[in-house]
Amino acid sequence: MTSPALAPPRRSWRAAAREVLRVERHQFSPVTGAITALPVAGILALGLATSPVGLAIAAAVGAELIGIVSLTASPRLSVPLALADAAALALSAFVGTLSVGTPWVHVALLVPLCYGAGLLVALGQTPAAIGTQSIIAYLLLGQFAGSWVAAAQVGLAVVVGAVGQVLALLVLRLPPSLRYQRHRLVNAVTAVAELARGPAGGSAIPALRVLDEAEDALSSPALFGRSDVRDLRATLEQLKRVRLELTALAGLRLRLEAPQAARPELAAARRAVADELDVIAATLRSGSAPPPPAHDPVAVALAPLGRPEELLGDVVMGQYVAHLHSLAGQLRALRLGVTEAVSGERRAWHVSPTWRRAEPSDARTAAAVLRDGLSLHTSAGRHALRLAVAVPLATAIALGFHLTRGYWVPFAVAVVLRADYATLWRRGTGRVAGTALGAAGAALLIGALRPDLGTDVLLVSLLAWAAFTTWTASFPLGVTFITALVLVLLSTSLPDPSRTALDRLVDVALGGAIAVASYLVWPTSAEAGVRASLSGLFTALETYLAGSLRLVAGTGGTPESLASASRAARVAWGRAEAAVGRSVEEPSSTRFAPASGRALLAVTLRILRATHELRLGAERGETAPACPGLEALAGGLDAALARLAARVAGQSPPPAPALRALYDEAAANLTARGGSAGLTSHLDELVDAVNAATRIADEAAT
Repeated sequence: MTSPALAPPRRSWRAAAREVLRVERHQFSPVTGAITALPVAGILALGLATSPVGLAIAAAVGAELIGIVSLTASPRLSVPLALADAAALALSAFVGTLSVGTPWVHVALLVPLCYGAGLLVALGQTPAAIGTQSIIAYLLLGQFAGSWVAAAQVGLAVVVGAVGQVLALLVLRLPPSLRYQRHRLVNAVTAVAELARGPAGGSAIPALRVLDEAEDALSSPALFGRSDVRDLRATLEQLKRVRLELTALAGLRLRLEAPQAARPELAAARRAVADELDVIAATLRSGSAPPPPAHDPVAVALAPLGRPEELLGDVVMGQYVAHLHSLAGQLRALRLGVTEAVSGERRAWHVSPTWRRAEPSDARTAAAVLRDGLSLHTSAGRHALRLAVAVPLATAIALGFHLTRGYWVPFAVAVVLRADYATLWRRGTGRVAGTALGAAGAALLIGALRPDLGTDVLLVSLLAWAAFTTWTASFPLGVTFITALVLVLLSTSLPDPSRTALDRLVDVALGGAIAVASYLVWPTSAEAGVRASLSGLFTALETYLAGSLRLVAGTGGTPESLASASRAARVAWGRAEAAVGRSVEEPSSTRFAPASGRALLAVTLRILRATHELRLGAERGETAPACPGLEALAGGLDAALARLAARVAGQSPPPAPALRALYDEAAANLTARGGSAGLTSHLDELVDAVNAATRIADEAAT
């Protein structure tokens, strides 16, 4: 009986149900589905015409799995990664075919394969998908015993199908226009506009995710050499700057006194910024620029607020107005850049997709991540070990009980088992529900049509198109069509495909139960994941703040290095937010205290926003070179953030530095040297936020 601490919480069941029922209609992609399905159908038809049925199926499965990876890695298809997937699929199919005649060897070889595949979750979603597909190829394509020659033929068929899919996608996905890229950029501009309209305490992470999607769309190798893409990329960089200013404004809004924060002029100025962003989004969407307005609407909205230098008696309000004036200039530049971008698209020329060669640093980074994942204290390490036990165990059970086509049981374990609790329930529920619908639908379809080989090719074409069209819109719906697709493929060589559908439904339910049980027996410590992400967040904040303070002091810090540090800090914040959110849904015995996690997220957002303000102020001239008190405070803040990184990681660091005393000395020195009141205000907010983080972290550790 499952203990209450490990029982699935109600919110997990509710989340799983929502995952099954939710369909993101705007994510349906029929054109992408057709492009990805066409090679699968073509390879199957060619294989049936020129080779044995089993090899044709192997080639079609190889093409199908590469198609799924291409959608997982959308919008970019990494050629080296796709070819690595093809090689892994071929090797797995070869070894599986060769070893299945000796059951104990077949099961034993699954252990290292599953362990290595499980470790790949540390590298991200696409490598994790490749690891899972290697297990699928071993189990599904290696189901029939064969000689060295037969195994080599299966492996070669998989390579042919996978490489054929890669080549087809590279040719068919050459973009004839920038419609997709402009659509992503429109989404980014709209998200930033909503950030301008939103509350001061709202998170910027949703907008940042949309900005990342736009950056991915504009970084495709297929766009190399296009001058119009350079214009859109420049627009995106300017938009990022606008987002940074809005983030700083949100922090200042929280620091304004209530009567000031409620002033209608401030709300009117923010609305003007959002409205201007809406106009820019409309320009990108339509591809044509409207005539310029007679008067700059943002400048008109700013007129009642006056100039920043007229507000010396109110430091925070002065900073707020300074950011608004900076935004006005950036929006003018953004509108001009968008106008040039949409007019320049008509001058575009196209080139073939380029090959992105892996750099040595990429390999070193991946190796370091995998090495860290070997620890059983990490999510990847535990997932790898669970997979290495659960999949071979499920295979042994299927073999021991002589289940008909029992390879579906370990197959289900491989695709259902996940590294974290929430995803396990959501994806597991979606997988089982999709499999049930797909198996039942395939049984009815095959039983009614009794298709011949030609009809099989037509059905595979339609099901592949439906699967790839719905894959990003609804995971369960995509699984439904993938299940039916695989069963129709198998129907070309199995005498009782209707029975195969029923078997798969039962086997997937059994495999799903084994996957859930294996997680509940040895769950990942959600607390360790939260601690690691929070520690990484404080380290990233330390780097960003140190660089910003060097810029203030005139001892270093460049716009490029600070942009990189800012990105790293906000990515770390997003990871910490996700880890804290996942922890809430984990078993109570393994999770980090939710209240402490949320409190640390709130206070680190204050630190991040104050650092943004410090950096932007320094770039506008709020600097203080040769100030010993500032140097001492910078050292204290650096030490305090390093201590926080160690504290949340579970270590016992030395006592925290006396930041308030260091601030008082720095403020006195800055005042004596005629330093900016805005700079002093930013430092005051930083000290207050870091001290608050120290209190929360110390209380959470006791």
